[in-house]
Amino acid sequence: MAQTKQSSAFRRSYKQTLTTFDQGDQLSYRYDPATKKRATVNATLDDLRVIRALEIYAAQTHSQAYAKKAATRFALLKKHNLAKGRLVDFYDVHAHQASTTSSLAYYDLLTLRYFESVSKTQRHYYQKQLELVQAGYLGNAFPLYAASYDWQSGEYSSQHLNTSEALEVLLHLAEVGKLRQQSLDWLVQQVRAHKLYNSYTIDGIVVNKDQAAANYALAALIFATVHDREMYQTAMRAVWASQVVTRRSPIYGALGDATTNQTYSFNNLTAVVATTY
Repeated sequence: MAQTKQSSAFRRSYKQTLTTFDQGDQLSYRYDPATKKRATVNATLDDLRVIRALEIYAAQTHSQAYAKKAATRFALLKKHNLAKGRLVDFYDVHAHQASTTSSLAYYDLLTLRYFESVSKTQRHYYQKQLELVQAGYLGNAFPLYAASYDWQSGEYSSQHLNTSEALEVLLHLAEVGKLRQQSLDWLVQQVRAHKLYNSYTIDGIVVNKDQAAANYALAALIFATVHDREMYQTAMRAVWASQVVTRRSPIYGALGDATTNQTYSFNNLTAVVATTY
């Protein structure tokens, strides 16, 4: 809504977000409407996304009030989730304990760079964050990035890659002009062949051959960011291939399975974001 300049809708949505998820210094990552309880932890990437949305809205509307809201939320997030520049996945507000892992997909580098450009110390933090992500590169044979970094062991994860998270890493790098050509070439190849699978080992072996509309939407966002209009359109055609077009279907218009009426919000919301480029 911030990107599409729906000002009043954005303000209402942000107010509802606070009502539902706000924990003071951060936003809970989950709310259970049945029990009306929030999870005690956040997901740092979600906080950064909200902060970015606030800044986009502030820039478009020239609102100093919303620019201040964005800066304040970032300052609060730094207390536990970005202490001394070390990004962690979550902080538990009840246990008062932070995660020791750092998912590379959580490094929203564009947002981090914007808010960490105010001093030499902050710029140093951003540079270290960028270097940590870049050091997770798996190699030219399979040009993606490790899933996470462990602050205790000082090692990158060898766990299988969730493709959505892997593509988030590429998108964040593209947004700050640091996407490797090898990674972009790999993505072009997979999208053209329609073989962008849901999970891989760190050696590039396919683990899950299912394919998600959200992954093609993320690919479209990457292509849009690097100004490749042709590949953007190719990726978006793959997204719309899963749209339900049967008018009598209860999920008509959504991305999903018309037979089972199963649809996933991440597929649909990521696709909506991709249409704004």
